[in-house]
Amino acid sequence: MKDTLVIFSTLADRNRFAPDPNLRNVMTGVKADNADNVDRIRATEERILSSMTGVSKGSEQAVTLA
Repeated sequence: MKDTLVIFSTLADRNRFAPDPNLRNVMTGVKADNADNVDRIRATEERILSSMTGVSKGSEQAVTLA
Protein backbone atom coordinates (compact mmCIF):
# COMPACT_ATOMS: atom_id res chain seq x y z
CA MET A 1 0.00 0.00 0.00
CA LYS A 2 2.88 2.35 0.82
CA ASP A 3 4.41 1.93 -2.65
CA THR A 4 1.04 2.55 -4.29
CA LEU A 5 0.67 5.81 -2.38
CA VAL A 6 4.17 6.89 -3.47
CA ILE A 7 3.27 6.27 -7.12
CA PHE A 8 -0.03 8.16 -6.80
CA SER A 9 1.73 11.06 -5.13
CA THR A 10 4.44 11.18 -7.80
CA LEU A 11 1.91 11.11 -10.63
CA ALA A 12 -0.22 13.78 -8.94
CA ASP A 13 2.81 16.08 -8.75
CA ARG A 14 3.60 15.49 -12.43
CA ASN A 15 0.16 15.51 -14.00
CA ARG A 16 0.52 14.62 -17.68
CA PHE A 17 -2.77 16.35 -18.42
CA ALA A 18 -1.65 19.71 -17.07
CA PRO A 19 -2.04 22.65 -19.46
CA ASP A 20 1.76 22.98 -19.71
CA PRO A 21 2.56 22.51 -23.43
CA ASN A 22 6.20 21.47 -22.85
CA LEU A 23 7.34 17.89 -23.40
CA ARG A 24 8.44 16.25 -20.16
CA ASN A 25 9.10 12.88 -18.57
CA VAL A 26 6.12 12.01 -16.37
CA MET A 27 8.18 10.27 -13.67
CA THR A 28 11.26 12.51 -13.47
CA GLY A 29 9.65 15.82 -14.40
CA VAL A 30 12.54 16.63 -16.76
CA LYS A 31 11.35 19.05 -19.45
CA ALA A 32 12.53 19.11 -23.06
CA ASP A 33 14.16 22.21 -24.51
CA ASN A 34 11.94 24.67 -26.39
CA ALA A 35 13.75 23.67 -29.59
CA ASP A 36 12.50 20.07 -29.24
CA ASN A 37 9.12 19.03 -30.56
CA VAL A 38 7.35 15.76 -31.26
CA ASP A 39 7.96 15.85 -35.01
CA ARG A 40 11.68 16.53 -34.58
CA ILE A 41 12.04 13.78 -31.97
CA ARG A 42 10.16 11.30 -34.13
CA ALA A 43 12.33 12.12 -37.14
CA THR A 44 15.44 11.53 -35.03
CA GLU A 45 14.08 8.21 -33.76
CA GLU A 46 13.22 7.08 -37.29
CA ARG A 47 16.70 8.03 -38.52
CA ILE A 48 18.31 6.03 -35.72
CA LEU A 49 16.09 2.99 -36.32
CA SER A 50 16.67 3.04 -40.09
CA SER A 51 20.43 3.19 -39.54
CA MET A 52 20.14 0.07 -37.38
CA THR A 53 18.17 -1.95 -39.96
CA GLY A 54 20.18 -4.89 -41.21
CA VAL A 55 23.15 -4.15 -38.97
CA SER A 56 24.44 -7.10 -36.98
CA LYS A 57 25.99 -6.11 -33.69
CA GLY A 58 27.59 -9.23 -32.26
CA SER A 59 28.66 -7.44 -29.10
CA GLU A 60 25.06 -6.43 -28.37
CA GLN A 61 23.55 -9.91 -28.69
CA ALA A 62 22.31 -11.71 -25.62
CA VAL A 63 24.38 -14.69 -24.51
CA THR A 64 22.64 -17.40 -22.53
CA LEU A 65 24.38 -19.11 -19.64
CA ALA A 66 23.46 -22.51 -21.12
